[in-house]
Amino acid sequence: MEKKYLHTGIPVAAKMDGMNYMEPLRVWIGNNTEYGIEYLYWEKDTPCAHRMVAEAHVAFEVEDVDQAVKESGGKVLLPTMSLGGTCKLAFVSIDNGPVVEFFHP
Repeated sequence: MEKKYLHTGIPVAAKMDGMNYMEPLRVWIGNNTEYGIEYLYWEKDTPCAHRMVAEAHVAFEVEDVDQAVKESGGKVLLPTMSLGGTCKLAFVSIDNGPVVEFFHP
């Protein structure tokens, strides 16, 4: 399956100007599109796995999120979910190594 690099997600210790809130994950997100960086400020009560909150991740756009998760063979940290009915995403840990996000707009 083809994967297109989207961004590297980096957790930050404080909210930054211009961040947007994603209620389902309880996370504030800011983007530096010039350098492909996504900044993440996680609320204390986020339902997300510790590794998602504490570690950087690499995100890829894919045609089918469920298929990408399956083909990765990784441990699922966040099962496929829909955000606002417009996009899907999932997070996995590949071989207990890097955290990877699969995203479909």
